[in-house]
Amino acid sequence: MTRLCSALALLIFTSAGCASTATPTVQAPEAQTQASAKNPNLEASIERALILQSPATLYNEPTAPRESLDLDGLRFVGMDNGPVPDFSVESFDGRQLKSEDLVGREPFVVVFFATWCQVCDMKMPVLKRVLDELGPITTIMVSVDDAATWPHVPGYLKEHDVKFPVVSALAYPRFSASYNPFEAVPLVVVVGQNGGLVDYQMGFAETHQKRLSDAIRSARSIGPLKAGASAPPSRAFDSGAKASDYGDDD
Repeated sequence: MTRLCSALALLIFTSAGCASTATPTVQAPEAQTQASAKNPNLEASIERALILQSPATLYNEPTAPRESLDLDGLRFVGMDNGPVPDFSVESFDGRQLKSEDLVGREPFVVVFFATWCQVCDMKMPVLKRVLDELGPITTIMVSVDDAATWPHVPGYLKEHDVKFPVVSALAYPRFSASYNPFEAVPLVVVVGQNGGLVDYQMGFAETHQKRLSDAIRSARSIGPLKAGASAPPSRAFDSGAKASDYGDDD
């Protein structure tokens, strides 16, 4: 476990990314109201945004998390040679996304992002280019936005032409902790058709487009999991790891 934490910590400090716990800069309510005094519609929109109690409000999501963050038995993606952690989440538009329908059945991608993350702005075009090139693959977008910025999510995804189901990280803390324990964005997790971790791509680098393309190709062709087949944690979380590094070779 010490080895895992050390590798993760090294990755965080060496990768370009945003910490999801960062607080976005927000203009003071008084200044907002004064600036919008001549525009009643804008003033009403600002007032509505200020009274939001949770990111769930906009899409009629529950104000409380849908699952508890029970640390008992919590597994982190890539921490062992088994399949990725189980999950059952629902996107804001009502789509059910369950590990039992995906893990070991088809490859999929989990993308953590935030509307206020400037590095995410660089990552999204890379994600879109790769997916447009390689064709459809189940992709779950996970927004770490809080009540103040959650209303910006639809416009943000539209701006980047991203049309995948979106899940609120705050609504599913156990799922988020399992797949993104350090709450960093952007983060792209690629899971193979065998249910094992193929790549854990944090932050942004010029090499990420080719690396993501290679990872998805590998995820679609990788063989069944077997003892000792997947990478040890220190490699699975290494920022320079490649999909080919953890195939099913003997």
